[in-house]
Amino acid sequence: MPGPWGDTAERRRRREIRRRRARVREARRSRERAERRRSEGLTDQEIRRRRRALWRRVWGTGAVLVGAFTVLTAHEVWAPGDDPAFDTALALALLAAGLYGIGAGVVVVFRARRELPRSLAGWGLVTWFAVVLALPSYKYGDLIGGPVAVAGVWLAAVAATIWYRRREADD
Repeated sequence: MPGPWGDTAERRRRREIRRRRARVREARRSRERAERRRSEGLTDQEIRRRRRALWRRVWGTGAVLVGAFTVLTAHEVWAPGDDPAFDTALALALLAAGLYGIGAGVVVVFRARRELPRSLAGWGLVTWFAVVLALPSYKYGDLIGGPVAVAGVWLAAVAATIWYRRREADD
């Protein structure tokens, strides 16, 4: 007879019995849950759709809040400082990102249960370019006339980006 720490046939048999009982218990619970969902009229697909809609609403609300914070930050940056042209470029970049966050968040919240529009990614790309184009517009606009020129150059660059995206989308 082996020692108390050895693995005997009896212990293996008892362990196997416990495993089988646990599997039977889990299968019974699973059937009961499925029956409950069926009686409530919810399919697995509907449950997944509701869960996805809930997470979309959470992320969309977060995007709206972050966008609003970014827009408010852009407003604070706009206050006159040492370099008004740079402050203007930074405020425009923050404003573009914030407005996209608010807009995309609202679209995601309102269309959480349906398919999201494909244009959301395109506008995200335009926003990314608007943020990146703030630095070159600052450099060029500062050379030709200050904060108003920075805003004008930035608007022209963003308009060119939107025009190009729409032209490429038509192909």
